[in-house]
Amino acid sequence: MSSGQYSALSGALTRMKLMDSISDNLSNNKTVGFKKSRVVFEAKLADAQNLHSNAALSLTRAKEGLTDYGQGPLIRTGVPTHMAIDGKGFFKVQEDKDTFCYTRQGNFRLDPIGNLVNGAGMKVLGEDGKPILLDNPDVLIDENGNIQLEDGSVKKMPLYVFDDLSVMQRKGGGLFSVSKEDIRAFEQRVAEPRIIQGQIEESNVNMMQEMGKMIETMRAFEACQKMLTNYNKLAENSIQIGKIG
Repeated sequence: MSSGQYSALSGALTRMKLMDSISDNLSNNKTVGFKKSRVVFEAKLADAQNLHSNAALSLTRAKEGLTDYGQGPLIRTGVPTHMAIDGKGFFKVQEDKDTFCYTRQGNFRLDPIGNLVNGAGMKVLGEDGKPILLDNPDVLIDENGNIQLEDGSVKKMPLYVFDDLSVMQRKGGGLFSVSKEDIRAFEQRVAEPRIIQGQIEESNVNMMQEMGKMIETMRAFEACQKMLTNYNKLAENSIQIGKIG
């Protein structure tokens, strides 16, 4: 395979990965608290510094798994247990006994026992690391995350952040996982959280931008396909010429 074929093939493969990212973003356009994924292209010039080689192979490589943590629009719902984060931070929820996730999804509700849970039924954790238990959903929550209970007591809704966001791994549906080692090393409480009661944060996906990227990516993919077809034809012609000679 010629260097041109390698370049065209790598270009086609990276566009396929970009299409996967765009499709995931579009499918989660209405997912509460969803953060869109990003794909970054890296150009790799192989053997360019090899003094013993006269050939340089130009390849395109896609770096996946990146996330755009930009703020999504806040929408009023009027539901007392709904909370939107305005600024930095993540809610912490319990996936199972020893596994936790972080999310911006604030469409919380109460389960039959009174635990505050997210849309997937995961328990929301308070500042003591235990599930938040409420007597009823009609509570008052101030911007600092203080939940006023009927008996006059207060429970705190903490927000968490990581200096190095690369430790957060996408799990789908607006959830992120972090290894236990990274939680111990990098998890921090947001000092001045801003939580808006009765609102939720929508996805930060811009439909028009993603559709524009999709069209551009499809055209680039088609161009790479045409290049591969042309290189194949050239290879076939060179074989035929060799046979005639």
